Amino acid sequence: METLNQFAKAKKPLHFMAFLEKLVAQFKPLQVYQYAQLGQQWQTESVFCNPQQKEEEIYYLLIVTEGSTRIENGIQDFANQHYTEGKVVVLAHGQATLKQSPRMCNDFFNAVQHRGLLLYSADGILQSTAVETFNLQSHLDRAQSNWRHRYNMANGFLKAADTAFDNGFYNVCVFLLHQVVEQFCIGMIWVFMGYRSDMHNLRRLLYLCACFSKQPLKHFTATPENDSLLTLMMESYSCARYKNDYTVLDTHADKLYSLVYDFVQLSKELCKNKLMEFEAAVAVVKEKEVAND
Repeated sequence: METLNQFAKAKKPLHFMAFLEKLVAQFKPLQVYQYAQLGQQWQTESVFCNPQQKEEEIYYLLIVTEGSTRIENGIQDFANQHYTEGKVVVLAHGQATLKQSPRMCNDFFNAVQHRGLLLYSADGILQSTAVETFNLQSHLDRAQSNWRHRYNMANGFLKAADTAFDNGFYNVCVFLLHQVVEQFCIGMIWVFMGYRSDMHNLRRLLYLCACFSKQPLKHFTATPENDSLLTLMMESYSCARYKNDYTVLDTHADKLYSLVYDFVQLSKELCKNKLMEFEAAVAVVKEKEVAND
């Protein structure tokens, strides 16, 4: 056991550690793990301003709480408000959830707890526990099953969006495209991370996907137009259902359909390659088992 004095001596910027202290004081978690850290760079060249370059760090945190009530959205809102020097992407679960098995994709929690960086521990102790055996075949089976389910759901939404567009229901079309992107993001996150996401915020889902590939996020944010289309699609999640005066132009729906269609192809290619990688790894394991018999 190693005494952490609650906060780990991590090599993090002072402003991030100051934010972490505020977060801990506000929500009193049991542990805070970092499972990824990414850097983003933007370069702006415009006739209206001097060339600018901006760098931003993205911190991915798993926050373990004592109770069973999910407070993830509240913690994410707090992070958005109080940490402006970069971005923080939050996943939060009660301690009991981490002890559950395949139903909650224990592969993800296992990986974070044993290979992630523990930034904070309420008891001040970093305690090593036995790592559960990782069964690659079982993981592959679950990944394939979840991907098929999400793919079929997304494909149904995409066909419905096509029909809605052809019949002039552009509000409905954009709402259905939101479901397409959501389902494919959730499917990719399962395949690559072994995590069952239940969030609906597309921007957060895309940032979560950036843990394993920046391509999905870049697809929707590489240009101001794409980013605005992403915002339009996100607004449709509630506006298309609850606002009587909500309207979407046919030109916007058309551009968004093309953007989402290309995203579908990207998602399929990423997951196809990842599943093939898993299959190859399983084949190697089986060959070794046969050789050892």
